[in-house]
Amino acid sequence: MNTSDFRIKKITGLLLVLIVGLVACVDQDFDKPDPMDIPVGEVLTIAEMKQMINDTIDRIKFDADMSIYGVITMDGSSGNIYRGAFMEDATGAINLRLMSPGGLYQGDSIRINLRGTVLSEFAQMLQLDSVHTGNNVVKLATRIDLEPAQTDIATLLNDPSYEGRLIKLHDVEFSPADVGNKWADAANLQAINRNLRDCSGNSIIVRTSGYASFADEIIPEGNGSMVAIMSRHNNDRQLFIRSLSEVNLDGPRCSEQDHDNIISLAELRHLFNEEGATAVPAGTSVRGVITSDIDNGNIFPANAFLQDETGAIALRFSGNHGFKLGDEITIFAGGIQLSRFNGLLQLNNIPAENVTLEATGIVVQPVVATIDEILSNFQQFESMLVTVHNASIEAGGTFQFNKTLTDGTGSINLFTREDASFFGESVPSSTFSVTANVSIFNNEQLIMRSLDDIEQ
Repeated sequence: MNTSDFRIKKITGLLLVLIVGLVACVDQDFDKPDPMDIPVGEVLTIAEMKQMINDTIDRIKFDADMSIYGVITMDGSSGNIYRGAFMEDATGAINLRLMSPGGLYQGDSIRINLRGTVLSEFAQMLQLDSVHTGNNVVKLATRIDLEPAQTDIATLLNDPSYEGRLIKLHDVEFSPADVGNKWADAANLQAINRNLRDCSGNSIIVRTSGYASFADEIIPEGNGSMVAIMSRHNNDRQLFIRSLSEVNLDGPRCSEQDHDNIISLAELRHLFNEEGATAVPAGTSVRGVITSDIDNGNIFPANAFLQDETGAIALRFSGNHGFKLGDEITIFAGGIQLSRFNGLLQLNNIPAENVTLEATGIVVQPVVATIDEILSNFQQFESMLVTVHNASIEAGGTFQFNKTLTDGTGSINLFTREDASFFGESVPSSTFSVTANVSIFNNEQLIMRSLDDIEQ
């Protein structure tokens, strides 16, 4: 071995000893890095924070250490909302707008330091914007299962305190136009609004993003319960679904449920509050016979007159109907509005699925009355089928639009639509008897059904 080889081996050995010694001196118990210190500052409830926005202050950027606590009730994992979340405490809820997607998940119990965030309205919905999950959020616990507030559509439409909250509705169903369609347009990534309603006729929007994981699924047909987040966009209240597992609509629809409370048409009319539109109580049905004649065109195709032994009512369907003169029908009227249109009391916007045909060819005998009796007791005769004797039409002519009908006791307008089968036909030259429905369009009028209603 030469001298140089020996020196190299000696140096190498000394280096190994030094390295082993250094390693032996290192503390192997590594400390974990401290989490970011996010101050607490003044603690606010969500309700207290939201109250900072008022008529004079519509935007607040927080520049001090203040904190709110709550539970995340909806996150963006389903794709139904993006870069957002909803948070709730015992006093209310708020929509969170995040600086970047992710980081917060349904069931997370968190504290948010408000420094740098912005409280403002977007489309009339309060939101806490610019929330940074790393700089503003401290996660305290996970998998907290917050119970939804049990409520109904009518309350959601009128009580702003539910905005942002997790809610549960019972006895609801989607409108017939939406049933069987997809929740949203996944192919074009477009959001779609669907209409959810209850058996009292109240309706609210269910909005689904085209990015939602269930956008391509089919909307169920039945009636039942639904859990959702209550939101708002300008004047529209709307719901966001978290998961289809929380949509349980497998029961009989409103029109298929048992409705034993059949009231008379006189009782129905008595429900109306003259101060404005009146919703018929849930579970209420009416039954009567159609006394108007859609086939001869002297009534708008979405309208009809219905009569029973106690009185009559004008009907306005949600679309053109096919009910004929003499059809006996039952209408599930719960939630449908009674309202006046140009003075005429009507059961308004009746869905076709709320009507059951009971029988056909029923003959209703008209009530014989003078024009003076009709005008003097108009609410008693309104929408009823009547016969006026000894009638005549001033100046003769033809049946068209407005004609003055007299009978020696008074006069009333006799109206003929341009679509009527007898429009333009000559009126009788002598006195006659006329059968017609009593109506009003700002002024009292009679509406014939066909030339068969004229007897000379």
